[in-house]
Amino acid sequence: MTKTFFIIIGILAAAPCLFFAYYTIRLIYVNLTMTAEETVAHRTGGMLIGAIAFPLAAIVFGLISWLCFRKGLRSA
Repeated sequence: MTKTFFIIIGILAAAPCLFFAYYTIRLIYVNLTMTAEETVAHRTGGMLIGAIAFPLAAIVFGLISWLCFRKGLRSA
C-alpha cells in the first residue's frame, strides 16, 4: 500500500514539474528570439515573476517526484 501511494504521488508531482519545465524553456526561447523592441514591449512584471517562479517550481516538484519514486521503489 505504501509503495503504491508513493509512486502515485511521484507521478502526480511529475506532471507539474514537466509543465513548469516546459514554460521555463518557452520563456527563455521567447526572450532570446524577440527583437529588442518586442522584448521591451513584453517584458512586464509577470514575465519577471515567471522567470523566477517557473524554474523554482520545476525544481521543487521534480525533487518531490524524485524522492517519492525513490521511497516507493525502495519500500517493501
